[in-house]
Amino acid sequence: MSSSNVENLTPNVLRKISKELAELIKTPPEGIKVIPNEEDVSDIQAIVEGPAGTPYQNGAFRVKLLLGKSFPSVPPKGYFQTKIFHPNVSRNGEICIGMKI
Repeated sequence: MSSSNVENLTPNVLRKISKELAELIKTPPEGIKVIPNEEDVSDIQAIVEGPAGTPYQNGAFRVKLLLGKSFPSVPPKGYFQTKIFHPNVSRNGEICIGMKI
């Protein structure tokens, strides 16, 4: 996984990311805790609680989003940093979602 991508993102995109992250930290979705990186807003990490009634129940899974230089036109890549067995997660933790439009 790459390091900071801040230099590849426009100031407008960085402002939008900062604003949205602040909102997610203030009012997070249920079962998700965003971990801010004050030095690099493109380093987006969170802890996701395993949903009740699933094999992941009572688990805490660290995830990371990597924003590419084409963000927001191209979605971020997602990675589980906590080892997890799931058909849509590769061995290196990359989240692989096949979407057909």
